[in-house]
Amino acid sequence: MEKEISYNKVELFENIKEADLDKLLGCIRSFKKDYQREQTIYMETDSIPYVGIVLSGSVHMIKEDIWGNSSLFTFYGPGELFGESFAVQKDISSSVIFKAAQDSKVLFLAAANIIHTCPNACAFHGQIVTNLFHLLGCKNQKFINKIEILSKGSIREKLLAYISQLAFEQKSKYVSSPLSRVALAEYLSVNRSAMIRELSKMRDDGIIDFDKDTFIVKDGTHGKEHKRDSKK
Repeated sequence: MEKEISYNKVELFENIKEADLDKLLGCIRSFKKDYQREQTIYMETDSIPYVGIVLSGSVHMIKEDIWGNSSLFTFYGPGELFGESFAVQKDISSSVIFKAAQDSKVLFLAAANIIHTCPNACAFHGQIVTNLFHLLGCKNQKFINKIEILSKGSIREKLLAYISQLAFEQKSKYVSSPLSRVALAEYLSVNRSAMIRELSKMRDDGIIDFDKDTFIVKDGTHGKEHKRDSKK
């Protein structure tokens, strides 16, 4: 299993002194748990009393229909929260499945102990609530980005939107994708073979290059090809 992310890089703990973290983790009843690749963390009907933070590995949020067909809704990497939208609601069970996409370690925090006032009046408690609301807003933006990708009409446009968003987040033209080809096709809701063919065409057209899960955005071609593809 890969090395755990340091707590000072977890946005939920931003502006909380390192000396206060042990008190904080005790106050909100935290615990860690390891998961093997493909192991389910939460089932679709489970109640979710804990907010999860990925310390290493990655977690996928998956939605299944009545026939058992699954789709990858979104994904979480080290430092990111998951399950908080369900955990902060009253008597609401999960309507999705959370699964470890690779060997992962998760830190769980009791949601009730985060959102309710601490009887000890801990100075850092208000800060973690503020951070949580900020991250909920960021999560909404991530879902908006997913809607933008799925709204594109062609496989090429979806790939361009996905790679463009990663390039913006990573501030680089050398983009590391957290998704395998299988997971990416599921995330984009496209046929995997057709997606792989389109990636090869995009490379031949000089829009991108790629090596395994790394994409290289070529200079001066992205906008032209995107515009040309939109006219088809």
